[in-house]
Amino acid sequence: MYILRLNPMTANAESVVAVAVSETQEALIQLMEDETVEPYTDGRFHKAFRSGGLLEWYNKPNDNMEAWVGISAILDIGTRDDWAVEAAMSFDEHVASLPCV
Repeated sequence: MYILRLNPMTANAESVVAVAVSETQEALIQLMEDETVEPYTDGRFHKAFRSGGLLEWYNKPNDNMEAWVGISAILDIGTRDDWAVEAAMSFDEHVASLPCV
């Protein structure tokens, strides 16, 4: 699974939030391409995504596909099974660190 992370226009410049999830990176890139319009100004905001669309209030990633400096716009979050294995390992480590009574 992959998530699309973008910088919201109405938050701090360094803020990055998850916006959408998909099975493929390509679907998230396609979403951004489908939502992209000619840049326009809406009051004090300079926008690049479709008015009324899912991405309207977010800034586009830079040319390196970063939502913010050093933060990739698309992140591989693994699968549900990956998360379950990680949670089980964390649980086992925590329990093993405690005295058994």
